[in-house]
Amino acid sequence: GEDIDSLQKIHVFNMEKLKNSELRLAEAEQKIRELALNIKGKEGLIKELVRTGKDAQSVSRQYSLKITKLEQEIEQAKRELAETQKQLQELDSKELGDIPEKVMLQKECQKKMEAAKLKVQREARELEQKVAQMKHQQSQIQKRLCEESEKKKQLEAELQQDQQQIKVGFFLFPYDKE
Repeated sequence: GEDIDSLQKIHVFNMEKLKNSELRLAEAEQKIRELALNIKGKEGLIKELVRTGKDAQSVSRQYSLKITKLEQEIEQAKRELAETQKQLQELDSKELGDIPEKVMLQKECQKKMEAAKLKVQREARELEQKVAQMKHQQSQIQKRLCEESEKKKQLEAELQQDQQQIKVGFFLFPYDKE
């Protein structure tokens, strides 16, 4: 009778161990599923961060092109102004027999010169405003890129940690479901 009683106790003890083992295995499998989901989410975030960085570079290139175009327009306006000033000087040095015609030509050149000066001033002001605006945007983009880069590093570290935990989980609980 004692043997049967002893065998029953051993059987109950072994059943408890089996249940505990199955419970730990179920918990480990649940944790592995959660970690796998976590990894997928973090990989998605990393892809988004990379795309954000590429968008910022694209915006930066577009602004550089705009600045170059404005600088070229200012140079063109300066050339026009210089040409008009040259014409006015040539007109002043010429001896025209017809004074009213000379006065009219001088007034016309003065108007052209004033228009060219206004154009240069306007475009210079516009360029300064755009450059200031772009510098502001660039600093914001740089700040955002730094933040995103830090997030990316952090996510990659967490991802590595999660993958390590999964490896450890599989190592600790080698379990064949069949």
